Amino acid sequence: MSTLNDVVITKLSGGLGRRTPEQDMVSGLLFDGIPTSELAFEKIKRLASLEDAEALGITADYDVNGQSAYYQIQQFFRMNPSGDLYIMITGGDAYQNIVEKAMAMQEQANGNIRQMAIIFSGTTTFAQTEAAAKKAQTQAALAYKDFMPFEVILEGKGFDPDTASNLAELKAENVSVVVAMDVEKALEKKLFQKGATTEDDKLYALAANESLVEVRNSSNLYNVSDDKGLKQANGVNLEFTFKDVYKNTAAVGLALGAVSRAKVSENIAWIEKFNLTGEGFSKVGFIGGQPIKSLADSRTLNEKKYIFVKTHTGLPGLYFNDSHTCTTGTSDYAYVENNRTINKATRLLRTALLPKLASPVLVDIDGKLPQSVSKSFEGLCRSALEGMVANQEVSAFDVYVDPKQNILATSELKVKAEITPVGTARKIKVDLGFKNPFGIDKA
Repeated sequence: MSTLNDVVITKLSGGLGRRTPEQDMVSGLLFDGIPTSELAFEKIKRLASLEDAEALGITADYDVNGQSAYYQIQQFFRMNPSGDLYIMITGGDAYQNIVEKAMAMQEQANGNIRQMAIIFSGTTTFAQTEAAAKKAQTQAALAYKDFMPFEVILEGKGFDPDTASNLAELKAENVSVVVAMDVEKALEKKLFQKGATTEDDKLYALAANESLVEVRNSSNLYNVSDDKGLKQANGVNLEFTFKDVYKNTAAVGLALGAVSRAKVSENIAWIEKFNLTGEGFSKVGFIGGQPIKSLADSRTLNEKKYIFVKTHTGLPGLYFNDSHTCTTGTSDYAYVENNRTINKATRLLRTALLPKLASPVLVDIDGKLPQSVSKSFEGLCRSALEGMVANQEVSAFDVYVDPKQNILATSELKVKAEITPVGTARKIKVDLGFKNPFGIDKA
């Protein structure tokens, strides 16, 4: 170093407080379907936009025969343009068979997925949806045990508001069931060229010089005419029909996008932040294009823990009713934000403590932990959770390492951590009345 007089400036790092990018928005979409040339069966791909999906062959034309993958991806990125989405195609003849692949998808994603929507293209009753929810809870429990927790969002396929069961009875605290669907989108139809069987029907797009000609004495059956007349094959007129595409579909992509956009502590029903109105979702309704009949029905379904979409008098827009999970309202994990908060804290604490696994731990003459040791472990945990307080994801937390624990006998170091969650204003009550400035006795 020079001995000359000078002004020495040392460049420091860390003053901006920049952190490793949060992964709270990392989501997954698991669906059954046909592999494309760019998307192999049961292999994950990571998307940063709808265009990424289209490059993989998941386009609007992919959504046929009950499939809704493209629609769900489109709604996810509409709600969260900065979203981060893994997708995977799998197979199975029942909804719960698709759900059983959730953990396999999470493992392929190296445990990065924080919330996952699962859809099924087949015809499904609501009883089968309930079976899928129970299976999803098993998958979520396995994920938590293996330190890669995630929440599951299912379509309430086969839903009927008149016979809706109470989802709290499923005791699936990491699973939510969405029954919301835009009425117009649910009734959308696409034109198909008829094949030998229903499975052989092919999606068809009319050319500019083609038009539909209704077949006499038939319902929903057409020929196609061009400049040369009716289109034929082997001298026989080709037949075409319109088929429902999203009749038994719920807008889980919309819910997944909202969850990924929210802080872990935020409810997706927050009016100020989550107006759902937009392309592909403009009218409230249920699966199958069923309209919401009355406010009383909405209250009943809300009490039964369904997630749907509603309007609010005096305010334009469409909004989720709440963030229910399929468990009782008295549970600590009755809402998605409760689970996301505890899941994030779990990941942070594990990451902070994992380097200390199998490390030597000094004890004093009585076999107790010295204060320096207990405070060191407490400090690691506090450092891990302080960011959640700063980001308003938890209100406060407390960490305690009991110095009296017998680590020599058990080889276990026990840490007690408690977090105080952020509250949610599900109801705002106002006392409102008239006032006479002169008082009652001066009238």
